[in-house]
Amino acid sequence: MKGGNRSLATRWSMLDDLDGRNAEESWRWFIDRYRSYIRTCLHRLIRSSELAEQANDDVWSYLFTSSMIENADRNRRFRTYLAGTVRNFALGWLRKHQASEQVALIEAGSSKLDPSRQYEQQEMQLWTRQVVQLALSELSKVNVDQARALRWFYGLPTTVGEACGEPRSASWIAQQLATSGNAVHQLLFRARSRLQFCIENELRETVHDAAQLDDERRLVYAVIAVESPGLEPE
Repeated sequence: MKGGNRSLATRWSMLDDLDGRNAEESWRWFIDRYRSYIRTCLHRLIRSSELAEQANDDVWSYLFTSSMIENADRNRRFRTYLAGTVRNFALGWLRKHQASEQVALIEAGSSKLDPSRQYEQQEMQLWTRQVVQLALSELSKVNVDQARALRWFYGLPTTVGEACGEPRSASWIAQQLATSGNAVHQLLFRARSRLQFCIENELRETVHDAAQLDDERRLVYAVIAVESPGLEPE
């Protein structure tokens, strides 16, 4: 599906424009949304910070010229496709730069990358943070105070690569917003509900069918329950 009403476009239909007449706008949209996620993935895969930054400088040229995204299988989940694309790029880049030890770590997959987590768990953690960041961005367009209150109350980071920070109390948030503690609790209640709506919309655009959506929802909220208890649906 090319073009069309962009407010109704799915993630895949937006990506269809990367080689179309709206290519410049679509690439800007893609880079704005996924720059932080891709950079963080590269740093997780390539343990040398120096090499990871060098790879990050090259990844966009690779994406521009390889048609990897435009030629993607639209029946796949966007999450697994994008993570796989970045992983394959990292392997190829390291081989090109003769970093054989780094390649071995990535190909070993889970245990050698991080003994405490499987590779798939790391991928899901980063993707969940990405989804939450995008959902917060959408929420802030509707109600900036709700988005700020959630960030403060749950210590939510501002980028995918950051861990959660120190949660702030309702009284502290009330001072920042020049309101009462009771008003903050009401604000947070509405904000959580609206954020969950934004998360659902984000996930819906990255899957092929209802079964995939249900599974993505389960996986994302499982991570949220661990990283930001109380932010997941009751």
